[in-house]
Amino acid sequence: MNPCTAYTDLQRALPATGADNSVEDYLTRGNGRIIDEVVTISAAAGSHTINVFQLTGSVWVMDQWAEITEVTTLTNLTNMYATLYDGTNTVTVTADDATISNFPVESIFGKTEDETQPYTAVDSSQCRLTVPGASKKLAYPFIITQKNGANTYLQLHITTTDDPVSSKLRLLFTWRPINGGTFELLI
Repeated sequence: MNPCTAYTDLQRALPATGADNSVEDYLTRGNGRIIDEVVTISAAAGSHTINVFQLTGSVWVMDQWAEITEVTTLTNLTNMYATLYDGTNTVTVTADDATISNFPVESIFGKTEDETQPYTAVDSSQCRLTVPGASKKLAYPFIITQKNGANTYLQLHITTTDDPVSSKLRLLFTWRPINGGTFELLI
């Protein structure tokens, strides 16, 4: 291969679809796409379900973390977990035990275990060491699939006594499309 041609090829504008063995397609297959967005979580006291992403087709979620970037009121936020919901069926993504009550800015939480375990929550109020649990992973990948013909959502569930709870989270997801799947942020 002529190195000048290869360099020129890398500089070429990529097609919008990314499905033709372009540089974009190659990088997506190897490293995944990244969602890096700050979202606001605001809700009155009680239990709430938030549609965070809408799924089409199938996607491989390679890495899922969030960082608290701003705290207005976060005195009590318990029973946090994730599910996949298609309008009829609910599938557990994480168990319902994660608590981020009184967590300060720069605290993080992520999926490091299978669906029977809660999010790993890391409080930044002091230095911490986070090591893999039984899964031996700091990121626990999974594949999720849309119900054919139905709106399908990745949901975050929270319970709070704050009225209202209010904070900002930086969502960090690495994912790859399978069969043309997409993962659209809703909030």
